[in-house]
Amino acid sequence: MWSSLIPIAPEGISVDDFFTKFVPDQFIKMNAMLTVVDLSFLAGKDFNMTFDVEGKVYGIKFKNGKDLEVINGAVDKSAVTLYISEKDWRDAVTGKFNKMADDFSGDPTSFIDAKRYSALLSTNGTVIMNLKKDDGGNLPLKIVFNNVEKPSVTVNLDMVDAMAMVNKATTGQALFMNGKLKFTGDMVLLMKLQTLM
Repeated sequence: MWSSLIPIAPEGISVDDFFTKFVPDQFIKMNAMLTVVDLSFLAGKDFNMTFDVEGKVYGIKFKNGKDLEVINGAVDKSAVTLYISEKDWRDAVTGKFNKMADDFSGDPTSFIDAKRYSALLSTNGTVIMNLKKDDGGNLPLKIVFNNVEKPSVTVNLDMVDAMAMVNKATTGQALFMNGKLKFTGDMVLLMKLQTLM
């Protein structure tokens, strides 16, 4: 289901072309879908994200619930800053993870609501996610919320279990109790992460 919503970037696309050309072009195409989502809670507000792809840094401003601006460099007041290797970023944007995305059966618009937005803006700290892929490799992600490094938590988990949690087929607590989720660091931040997912 989600593979039809997640645009696939060309195999050899540069990080710069992806953020400065591909993302704005795709945003224009997705505007029709966004009209069916109630984004009134974003009226007069910006939602800012920063992506650091092995030192290549781009900011995305989603403005007033309807406009998108991409800047070269970190964006001020970034709600989320994502750090990822170029190889893992490339695998994600060129569709190698789309099968995993297809395992998500929920409503994609459910990720954009006032409650989740409010929770995101009140989350501070750093989450290191070590997601085990189907091939046994590791996908490490570092996510900093609201430019605040501490507290921090490191989470180790299979990617399929992460998708099950997103699908609400399981909970972080159930995964932890079954030994499928291991973590070190701040438990309060970990619990907040499940709220966001």
